Amino acid sequence: MLRAIEPNGLALALFAATFAAGCLSFFTLAGMFPARARPAPVSGLTGNALVLLNVALLAALLGGVAFYAHETLRWTSVVVAGGLIFLFVPSVVEVIPNAWRDSCGGLVLLGAIQLASLALLVSPLLKFSAL
Repeated sequence: MLRAIEPNGLALALFAATFAAGCLSFFTLAGMFPARARPAPVSGLTGNALVLLNVALLAALLGGVAFYAHETLRWTSVVVAGGLIFLFVPSVVEVIPNAWRDSCGGLVLLGAIQLASLALLVSPLLKFSAL
């Protein structure tokens, strides 16, 4: 059944994982702006640097995901899968405790998740998902 909708199932799974990480980052970082409204643990110089680093990683990740999706997937698959992910990720963000999400450690972990997602996009999996 899935083959009729999207013949490249591995590429769709990789897109879903990396786009979910991007959406998780987006919704987490959206709560960090404007700067004066940031939670106290990330309002200092270190927190500002971590937020800016995460924004840069998010831009790279979303750009990479968009390029990957353009090159490997049908646009209908991207719209449906991306829409479902974007719809349900806010629920996941709400489950994460504020003490984790709104801390410097949480921002470091978020950066690590984004770096891992970027690594997936440039990994040897790309050779297999392009088949």
